[in-house]
Order: sequence, then C-alpha cells, then structure tokens
Amino acid sequence: MMINMIYKYNFIKVFSAILICFFILSSNSIFAQYDMGMYSLRKVPQTNLMNPAFMPDYKYHAGFPALSSVHSGFGTSGAKYNQFFTKTSDDSLHYDFDNVYENIKDKNIIRASANQQWLNFGMKWQQWYFSASIADVSSIDQYYSKNLIGLVAKGNGAYIGETVNLDPISLKAIHYREYALGAAYNLNEQWNFGVKAKLLFGKSAINTENMDFNVTTTKDYYYLDIETDFRVNTSLPMEKKDTLEDVGFGEYSFSGSNIGMGFDLGATFKLDDQWSFSASVLDLGYVQFDRWLYSYYSNSKIKYEGIGFNQLVGLEGEEKDQKIQDIKDSVVAMFEIEGEVKRFIVPLTAKVYLGANYQITDVDNVGALLRMDIYKGKIIPTFTASYYRKINENIGVTANYSIANRSYFNVGLGFVANYDPVQVYFVTDNLYGVMFPQNIKYTNFRFGINFMIPDNKVTRTMIDL
Repeated sequence: MMINMIYKYNFIKVFSAILICFFILSSNSIFAQYDMGMYSLRKVPQTNLMNPAFMPDYKYHAGFPALSSVHSGFGTSGAKYNQFFTKTSDDSLHYDFDNVYENIKDKNIIRASANQQWLNFGMKWQQWYFSASIADVSSIDQYYSKNLIGLVAKGNGAYIGETVNLDPISLKAIHYREYALGAAYNLNEQWNFGVKAKLLFGKSAINTENMDFNVTTTKDYYYLDIETDFRVNTSLPMEKKDTLEDVGFGEYSFSGSNIGMGFDLGATFKLDDQWSFSASVLDLGYVQFDRWLYSYYSNSKIKYEGIGFNQLVGLEGEEKDQKIQDIKDSVVAMFEIEGEVKRFIVPLTAKVYLGANYQITDVDNVGALLRMDIYKGKIIPTFTASYYRKINENIGVTANYSIANRSYFNVGLGFVANYDPVQVYFVTDNLYGVMFPQNIKYTNFRFGINFMIPDNKVTRTMIDL
C-alpha cells in the first residue's frame, strides 16, 4: 500500500513536470532544437553532425575536450516569455494565461535540445574521412492545444454544456549519451556519401504514449464529466529500486543500461564549379529503457461534483492543512491512476536536411536549407537562407535568415577563425534572441574549439618504404 502511494505521488511530480514543460518552457528560452546557420560553416568539422557526407579540409582534427561543440537554445510556436508573464504595479511577475490564450493557435509545439560534445576526432585517408565522437544529448518535444490554455485561463464556466477535447497533448523528454563512428567516401569529383552509426545509452526519459482528455461541464449542476485515456512512461532517478533514495552522479551518468542505436545518412553532389547540393537524414533510431522504470496510466470516466467549502469552516492550522490534503487525496484517487514497471522504447526525432549552395566568387557563396523534423507523424519545417564570405585565409563570416515556429524575424551571424593549429567558431540563428530571449520564439547558439592539422602540415618520413 505504501509503495502504491509513493508511486501515485510520483505521478503527481511527473505530471507537474509535464505542465512545467507546457507552461514554463514554452515561454522561457533555455535551449533550442534547431541548428541551421552551422550548415554554412564548411570549414568547421562539426558540420559533419548535420550531414555525415561532409569532409573537412584537414588531415586530422581533434576537438578541445568538452568544448569542441556546445549547443543550446530554444524554439516555440506558442507564446513568448513576455506574453506569458506580465508585471503588476509592484513590479512582481505573474502568469497571464489570458494573454497566452490570445496569442496562440490551435496546435502549438515546443522544441528544445542541448548537445555537449565531450570528445571529437577525425582524419582523412585517401578518399575516406573517418570521425568519432562522444556527446551528451538532451531534447524536449511537446505539443499542446489552445483548449488546454483556455481551460486554465477561463475555467470550465466558459464551456457550459460543451465537451472540451484537450488534444493534442504529448511530451517526449530524453537525455542520452551518444558514442558515434562515422565514415564519408569521396566517390568522384561530384559525389560524396557518408554514414554514421551511434551507440546510445539512455539516462532518463518521460514519454507519453497517448494523452487523451475530454472535459464536459453539465448544464444543470455544472458538474464535470472527465474522460481520461493516457499512458506516461518514465525512466527517472526517483524511481530507483521503488524508493525515493538519492541517485549519485556516477550511477546516473555512467550506467550501461537503457541501450539504443541510431544512424545518420548523407550525400553531396557538385553539379559544376558553382552549384552544389546536399541531403541528409539524421537520428534514425531509438533508445530502449529498462532502468528506473515506472509507467502511469488511466482509462476512466469521472463525475466531479466539486468541493464544499463548508468543509473548511472552523478549521485552522494543522487541522485545516490536513483537511485540504485529504481533499487533494480524494481528487487524485478519482482519476484511478494505475502503475506498473515496464520496459519501453523512445524513438529519436528524425530530421531531414535538404541544401543548395551557389559559389558567387572565390570568397562568396549563398545557400538555402530546408530542415524537416518528424515527430509523432507530423512534419515540422524550418527554412534558412545564408551568406558566407571568406575574409582572408584565417577568418570566415556568415549571416543567415530563418523562418521557424511561425516566426519570421530570425537573423543570425557566425564566424570561424583558423590560426593553426587552433580553430574557434561561433554561430547563432537569431542574434537578437541570444541577447533578449524573452522577446522571441526561436534562438540558439553553437560554439567550439578544435585543433586542426592540414594536409601540408603533416610530417613526411625521410624514406618511403
């Protein structure tokens, strides 16, 4: 009985985390799922992350440990931070759900990710380019409906006699470590092909298989008829051994459980001295979770008649607090939340890149890039136009414009500086968003440090054997 109560309250924590993701992350830009401007910095080996067929112009390269590629940012098609929070007369912040409701459409998505590359190495050999890397990847993919916000903002009184369907609601939040090996092959002067295989170890996850809620407010007595059909799978440290004991950093970070795999495929085609094209498909794979498991599910019909506030009359202090807790327990119990320990699979969010590049002069080129993310059977597109200029033998700069998340004001900048053997780079898809994240729907950045050895710096043996 005690274990069941622990897990029922764990579900409240998990469900609270989902709501935080819906209502807080949708308006607080801390990471991003997108990375478009990076595609034009071909001098940087990490462009191979977007297309495994890209081959850097270096004999060897090695990333500075933990700093070869640091990526974070945020994107939402819903409300921005300054629409979600408003200031009162005393300069304190409060949630403004009415404002959020007025500024969103029927279906809204939140995309977020962070990528920390710990180690990176690459080398060219004849027509081949080989690469290896270790990285931690975190991502959040969420859908939420305008009806959900409306129910919070207006209450059920605005929907008397109506059935409110809260679809779509979904969440996939995952953290895993990635060990990747890649190979690219230069077939001829026109074609390059590449593939990358990735061994994955999941660290934690929350994944909704289905989240269906229908809320009907009856005309006669304003009772609520609630239909639920949901399943939330979790692999979280708090589920360790059916207890709430703490999990150490080493146990969380270096466990060999939750194994998965992924693949990246890519190709490039050079039509002539000016035109070139590229295509890639990334993150074809999954992670199977078998550690720290618990799944919460419910399929029930509930009639909720409300709470009589006379129950609290005359109560004070601990007695009143206990009565409120009892009411909360009874509301939770109505939802008939069940639980079980069960393995589950989380698919990766596949991504498709299609690019075109035109070389204007020896130092100038322009490009266009379409990215399509595939989540829950839906395609989420992003478009970027970019310009790259080679300033001199050491420095190149790029500027880009992106359309993403129903947002049309996304102007980014980037640079790469090569001073052998050190390379430093930085790029963002929305420079304004990096400086003022509360005002935008889309921003990100990526920076890193590499050590490079070009072909002409490789030491030759005195005698060829």
